[in-house]
Amino acid sequence: MSKTIMDVSRWQGSIDWAKVKASGQIGGVMIRAMGNSADGKASKPYIDPQFARNYAECTRLGIPVGVYGYFKAVNKAEADKELALLKSALTGKTLGLPVAVDIEDKLQAALSKAALSDIVARCLSAVESWGVYAMLYTGLYFAQTNLYMTGAALKPYDVWLAAYRKEKPEPGWPFGMWQYTSAGTVPGVSTGVDLSVAYKDYAGIIQRAGLGQVRG
Repeated sequence: MSKTIMDVSRWQGSIDWAKVKASGQIGGVMIRAMGNSADGKASKPYIDPQFARNYAECTRLGIPVGVYGYFKAVNKAEADKELALLKSALTGKTLGLPVAVDIEDKLQAALSKAALSDIVARCLSAVESWGVYAMLYTGLYFAQTNLYMTGAALKPYDVWLAAYRKEKPEPGWPFGMWQYTSAGTVPGVSTGVDLSVAYKDYAGIIQRAGLGQVRG
């Protein structure tokens, strides 16, 4: 399949998924399942209002689907609360692409690298226990500044790296997907959209490993 992966959320509105598939541009979609309010004070996670429709349409049309959740947790209690909400949205669903833990919030930047890396690893380990392929999503600068990317806590997990540029970044550690623009154009989507290059056949890896059926 194509290695171009699109990711979407409520900000793309009501997508014409038949047009997306017919375009032949997209090999898979990462759908936001969990957002987080930006009040700047605390974690207030919510299920993305377009998640159910986006998942149903992609599944109906046979478009490979993964999901991501935006995490603002700055401690274990908040992480567990966000994990519980994300799991409630995914239980019983079948996912052909990874489940990404999105870590990039300014609240988290106030933590030490060690503390945040431990929280992120806790989230990734929990997601992995659901029977899916867990991966970390973060930005290049955020990763370099706020996380121990090669430390023991995060090294076991794959990375989806955001860096909007023409050339593939070389941060000194491996990553499996590169989100290279937020202004992509895809038929059926009325706004600019994030596009990524996948360097692995995630659908094949997940299928061969028997992953993707989210356990309750």
